[in-house]
Amino acid sequence: MADAEDLTRELKILLVDDEVNITKALRRLLMTEDNYDIYIANSAADALDILAEESDVGVIISDQRMPEMTGVEFLQQASKVTPDAIRILLTGYADIEASIAAINEGAVFRYLTKPWDDETLLNSINEAAKNYWLVEENKRLNNLVLQQKDELEQWNGRLKQRVLDQTAQIRTKGVELASTNKQLRESFQETIESLAGLIEMRDHKAPGHSRNVAKLVIAIAKFMQFTDEDNTKLYSAALLHDIGKIAFSDELFETPISSLTTDEMQEYRNHAVRGQAAINMVPALQDIGVLVRHHHERFDGRGFPDQLKGDAIPIGARIIAVADMFERKLIEFPKAEALKSALEELEQEWGKSLDPALRQALLVGAKEVHSYLEISSKVTVSKVSPKGLEVGMQLQHDLFSGTGVLLLKQGTIFDEHAIGAVRRCFLIDPFVQEISVLLESN
Repeated sequence: MADAEDLTRELKILLVDDEVNITKALRRLLMTEDNYDIYIANSAADALDILAEESDVGVIISDQRMPEMTGVEFLQQASKVTPDAIRILLTGYADIEASIAAINEGAVFRYLTKPWDDETLLNSINEAAKNYWLVEENKRLNNLVLQQKDELEQWNGRLKQRVLDQTAQIRTKGVELASTNKQLRESFQETIESLAGLIEMRDHKAPGHSRNVAKLVIAIAKFMQFTDEDNTKLYSAALLHDIGKIAFSDELFETPISSLTTDEMQEYRNHAVRGQAAINMVPALQDIGVLVRHHHERFDGRGFPDQLKGDAIPIGARIIAVADMFERKLIEFPKAEALKSALEELEQEWGKSLDPALRQALLVGAKEVHSYLEISSKVTVSKVSPKGLEVGMQLQHDLFSGTGVLLLKQGTIFDEHAIGAVRRCFLIDPFVQEISVLLESN
């Protein structure tokens, strides 16, 4: 896949139109971009001469109606001279049918109607440039493989077959990347899933978390009848929602949120913004970065980093927030009762942390994918007296004294200090119920 340097280096663009004022207008528009080297031809013949001399033209933009030959005919000839150049056709409404036929025949990457919209035209050219650099990078990789062939043949017999297999895979992927945009998207998605795997390697207390959240998000989006394009963005954002945590220290990963200091809490909250910044340099991930940034906003406006409220929070971020909180609740319960218990735990969050409009979507989606989630079954629930408390046990529910004073919040990990405090309070203001705690099974 082309790197950032490829996508920003100078790209040669050829403008072809028999009307001088049209080529001038296009040139003025494209001069706003720093990385374009512009060539102009006012006839198809002149354009073919330029292509014969400048074989590395990356994008060709041609008018459809020209006196010598049509734009479609010219672009078909141009494809023989510079087969890798991305071709764009400018056409009037009367020529749309012929333009569509040209696209179906493989001669044209895209057609735009005249008069054009400047933003649409620039976006189309930027997309064409990305496709061109991807093809060039693919050719570079294939050439590199061929150059290394002689060296690979010198490897010993035990490694030779393995190396040849990997080379074949590279060649196969190269052909696939050049064949269709669909395969390009598949390769891009594989990269995102690899990044998600790196996140989980850092946070070993939450194995499978990113993948579980992604599965839940897609199930919710399916219930809400999102488009395939939106589903793809949501899935990628769910996989990468915690990418900002890669910068956490080991100590911060190990410390429960309820025990974080003020500075540690600020560092924790920074992960949403850091996650967006980490992927924002990749144009295809910028929309995804917005969802990563806002997945910790609360529906009541008390979240972070921007305290957005209600519908001001992007719908994708609201969906990820629901899936994220639900998945983390699941691991607090034995697998057999996790689904029911986690849904019950979330009841108090609707309208506060979570968008209540997503409640039914989560209920349906969670039931659909729950059995396929990678949830650990190493947690059991036990009832103990204050005397039976041990270091490392986790409090399942808020603990109150006999007269209703809150002693400890749900999720507290008992240490010697907490155990001592509970036992002293029990002597002063005893509570009737036993303490419900979570234990790791042997």
